[in-house]
Amino acid sequence: MKTYTSPRNVVAEIKRLIASDKPSPRPPSALVRILKLLCESRNYARAGVFLTINGREVPRAFGGAQVAAGETRQELSVPIRIASPTLGSLRVQPAPGHGFSLEERVLLHEVAEILALYLSGKGKFLVRKTREALRESTAANFGETRGYQPASDKGDGVGTRRAAAKTRS
Repeated sequence: MKTYTSPRNVVAEIKRLIASDKPSPRPPSALVRILKLLCESRNYARAGVFLTINGREVPRAFGGAQVAAGETRQELSVPIRIASPTLGSLRVQPAPGHGFSLEERVLLHEVAEILALYLSGKGKFLVRKTREALRESTAANFGETRGYQPASDKGDGVGTRRAAAKTRS
């Protein structure tokens, strides 16, 4: 059941959920609980966290009702970032008949800041594991397209390359 909760109370509850979360190699249940809290306490139909890895967004967690196929709704996407690197985005869809007020936008930016600290915090394996998996798949694809290319044992210096070129001629 939806109950409208003030932004201050929503932020306090999110911080409480994060403080009670334990490090785990599995996707953190606190993230899913945070998204469900957002959907239940505000006028949001759906909320999701997408991680940005190598310029690609990878969905990690969702909360709220599923959106029917082909249904288009207004959506607000707030970047989750630490300093300038973007970790991902928090995407929220309003419930039918509702929009995003200034209060909602401020709340979502504050939640995105909290999520950035949570996702990049010590002991959080979510971001690291996702990035490693994507790097491995990218490296596998890169290796298949280029093939094996051994490093030269001649050295890197310009003089070494010139000397090697002269001996070949």
